Amino acid sequence: MYIKEIIKKTIKKILVSTAPLMLAFLMLPLNALAAIKVPVDTSIEPNKDAGTDLYESKCYYHNALPLKISISSGQDSSVLHDEKYSTSIKLDEGTLITVSSETKMHSLYIIWDCMVPEWTLKIGDNSYTYGKNNFLHEYIELPEETNELTIVIPNAGDQTPIKGLNKMRMSDIIAFDSADVPVWVQKWEPVCEEADILAFSTHSDDEQIFLGGITPIYQAEKNMRVQFAFFTTHWNTYEPIREHEKLNGLWLAGAKYYPIMGIFEDAYSTTYEGAAQSINEDEAALFETQIIRRVHPQVVVTQDYLKGEYGHGQHIFMATNTIKAVDNAADENYDPDSISKYGTWTVPKFYVHLNSDDPTLLDMRAPLESFGGKRAIDVARQAYLCHQTQQWCDFSVDDYGPYSAAKWGLYKSNVGPDVAKNDLMENLVSYDEQERIRLEEEEALRLEEEKKKAEEEEKARLEKEALEKEEAKKETDSKDKEKTKDEASLSGTEIFVIVAIVVIVLMAGGFAAYFIVSNNQKKKRRRKRRR
Repeated sequence: MYIKEIIKKTIKKILVSTAPLMLAFLMLPLNALAAIKVPVDTSIEPNKDAGTDLYESKCYYHNALPLKISISSGQDSSVLHDEKYSTSIKLDEGTLITVSSETKMHSLYIIWDCMVPEWTLKIGDNSYTYGKNNFLHEYIELPEETNELTIVIPNAGDQTPIKGLNKMRMSDIIAFDSADVPVWVQKWEPVCEEADILAFSTHSDDEQIFLGGITPIYQAEKNMRVQFAFFTTHWNTYEPIREHEKLNGLWLAGAKYYPIMGIFEDAYSTTYEGAAQSINEDEAALFETQIIRRVHPQVVVTQDYLKGEYGHGQHIFMATNTIKAVDNAADENYDPDSISKYGTWTVPKFYVHLNSDDPTLLDMRAPLESFGGKRAIDVARQAYLCHQTQQWCDFSVDDYGPYSAAKWGLYKSNVGPDVAKNDLMENLVSYDEQERIRLEEEEALRLEEEKKKAEEEEKARLEKEALEKEEAKKETDSKDKEKTKDEASLSGTEIFVIVAIVVIVLMAGGFAAYFIVSNNQKKKRRRKRRR
C-alpha cells in the first residue's frame, strides 16, 4: 500500500511538472503563427555542410512608407500594418479603406487573407479594377502616383470550398515610393499556360521538402517556365497561414508564376483508401486533368504514389490521380468542357518522386549564378524555413536518403529514355528556346524572302532597263532611218531642182541663141533687100 502511494505521488508530480511542456508542444504551431512577419529576406548563409544545415529566417519591412490607414466601419486599422500574416481583419462588402501617405505612393502591396475576387481601387475621381488574377499577395503599380487612395471591399463571392469565409479578410497594406521595391515583394505573373514543368504538390511545404530542387534549378537558374499546382487547401484547417507560407517559400526559391491553389481539404491518412474517404477520386482526377490541359506542360512531376514519401495517404492519393490525369489529358472523350476550353494534351515526359531503380538525379550541389553561388539545396532549405508553422516537424530538405528531393523516376516518356539522367528536360527544348528558334527561323525566312524579293526586283529592274534601252535604240534607229530617208529625199529634190534649173537655163540659152540667130538672119535679109 505504501509503495502504491509513492508511485501515485511520483506519477502525479511528473504529470504536473511536464504538463506545461506538453501543452507548449501541442500549441507550438499556433504559437508560431503570431511570430510570422510579412516579408521574408532572401539572404542565405554561406555554404555549410549540405544535409545538416538550416538557416535563420529573417522577416522584416524594408523601405516601406509610413502610412495612415482608416476604415469606414470604424475598425482598428493597426492590424493592417503590424508585419504579421497571423493577424487579419474581417471586412464587410462596401467597406472603404483609406490609405494616405505624406510621400506620394508609387506602388501598393496588399496581403489578403482569403480567396480574392475582383475589387476596386479609387484615386480621386478615377476607379480601377484589380484582383483579376486572385493573388493572395498582390503587388500593384499604381496607375498614378498619389498621396491618398481608397480600397473598396468587394463581396466575398463564392467561398464555398472554404469553411467559414463569408467575408473578405485583409492582413497587411504596404506602400512604396518607387518601383524599386525590396526583393521580398512578390510580383507574381499569372498562371503559365505553356509551362516547361508542371509540379504537383499535395500540401504547402511538400513543394520544398520533396520537390525543392525544381524551382531554383529550372525557373531561377535556367529561366525555364515552372508552374506549381497544389492539391489541398489549408483555409479549412487551424493553420490557414500555410497558404501564405507556400507563397513566401516559392518566391524565395525563385518562382515566377502564381501557383494553382488546391481545393481539397487537408486531412491526414496513411493509405490511399483512407484519403479517398474524404476526397472523391473522380473529382481528384478531373481537377488534375484540367490543370494539365490548361498548362500544356512538357514535363509533369508528382509525388511518391507508392509510399507517399514518409507514408502520407494524401500523397499517395494525389500522385496516383496524377497518373490517371496524364492519361486523361490526352483522351478525346474525357471531360469535353475542358477540351473545349484548353484542348487535349499529350504530356511528353512524366516523372514521379523517388520510384525508380535507375533514377534521374538532379544536381542540387552545383553553385547557382542566380543565387550568387548558393546551391539549390541551400535555397530549398531556406525556402522551407518560410513554412514556420511546420518547423516543429522532424523534416528537412535533403538531396540524399529515403526522401531525396533530387531523385526522380521517369514513369512515362514520348521522347525516348533519359540517358544522362540528370535533367528532367532531357530530350526536350524549352518553350522559350522553341520561341527563340521560331523567331530566328522566321527572321531567316524573312531575310531570305527579302533577299529573293530584292534579287527579283533587281532582275526586273535590269530587264526593264535593258528593254528600255532596246526600245530607245529601236526608236533611235527608226529616227535615223527616217532622217536618212529624209536626207535621201532632199538630195533627189535638189538634183531635180538643179536639173530643172539647168534645163531652164539651157532652154533659156537655146531660146536666146535662137532669137539671136533669128534676129541676125532677119538683119541679113534686110541688108540684102536694101542693096
